[in-house]
Amino acid sequence: MLELLERQFGISPSKLELRLKPGGGGRWYAYRECGLEVEEAHPGLYFGTLERDGFRLSVEGSHLVGRLATRGVVELTREQALRWMLGEDVEAEVEDGYVILRYAGYFLGCGRARGGVVKNFLSASRRLPGSETGKALP
Repeated sequence: MLELLERQFGISPSKLELRLKPGGGGRWYAYRECGLEVEEAHPGLYFGTLERDGFRLSVEGSHLVGRLATRGVVELTREQALRWMLGEDVEAEVEDGYVILRYAGYFLGCGRARGGVVKNFLSASRRLPGSETGKALP
């Protein structure tokens, strides 16, 4: 997994201060060692999913490693960021593959770029209010 993160996003394994643990269905979880001896109730924070064509970070995963990424990061305009948060796909000149979306230093998640369009995977519960009606906040 560390090699894939480096290849896809340019994240140096030596700078990653997290442990990654596989879960079911291709899902991966992130955690930090804390030294406490407790029974594990959950494998950690959902970090992302290993897909057939690469690794798709969760929103939390993009926050955890986005600042370490040296490639595969798309800087959005305000208009693009708003459209992304409404659940829409956005146009971007970027190589095909999974990319991290950022607006004004804030990481908005991960999408799959293909043919100049980044596909949105943002769950409905995380979209801006009004996205189901097409009416965005002002």
